Amino acid sequence: DRPKPPPPPVDPSQLVILLEDDWMMAVDKPSGMAVHTGSGITGGTLVDYVRAYLGPKATRNDFTASPAHRLDRETSGVILVAKRRPAMVHFTEIFTHGHPKKRYLTLVKGKMPKDSGVIDLPLAEHQQTAESKSRRGVNMQEAVTRWKVVRQSSEAALLSCTIETGRTHQIRRHLVAVGHPVVGDKKYGDFALNRDVRARWGLKRLFLHAERIEFPHPEDGRKVAVETPLPPELMDVLKRAALL
Repeated sequence: DRPKPPPPPVDPSQLVILLEDDWMMAVDKPSGMAVHTGSGITGGTLVDYVRAYLGPKATRNDFTASPAHRLDRETSGVILVAKRRPAMVHFTEIFTHGHPKKRYLTLVKGKMPKDSGVIDLPLAEHQQTAESKSRRGVNMQEAVTRWKVVRQSSEAALLSCTIETGRTHQIRRHLVAVGHPVVGDKKYGDFALNRDVRARWGLKRLFLHAERIEFPHPEDGRKVAVETPLPPELMDVLKRAALL
């Protein structure tokens, strides 16, 4: 087999930087961009863009700038990048034990029964097959999602969600569990609805956006909050859905 050609170089000017200092960066990841390589993804990742932007400054004292957490490939929004090893240690501690305050905007199927609520529902640590469940049992993890209606119609609701835990696909799994799947979710969602909203509202992606994150700064612990608005393609969907 011939070796695969290397991925094309990325244009670092396309990276949307929300905050940057000597310790860290906060960037606005677009939907469709993976954070890391893997699972058939060989290039064009957030890591590639960050390191192309930083150039020779990407690596200092044997540490190369790296994202401090993950966002699903189809989710857009704020993601933090550590530029120094002590910053990565700090963020790892916070994301593992301290739980920074993260707020998401999402569009879900149907009208919510009340203005706000809490979904306190343990989730399996990994999506497991029936066979693996019968062999090993399922390791359930505590998971809490708080939601608030921003606006809604009889068809769909725009929710602001904050998560107190950071489980895999937590918001998506929690909302489908209470009967309100995220619109555009190809894994857990309502596939007939997805086809319908693609045709009527032009939604071609998962409607989930990491709008805000609040955390102590790695340098001195001061409180920092970073926000980014809904991207234009999601604003357009809200207009077409008569939710703006």
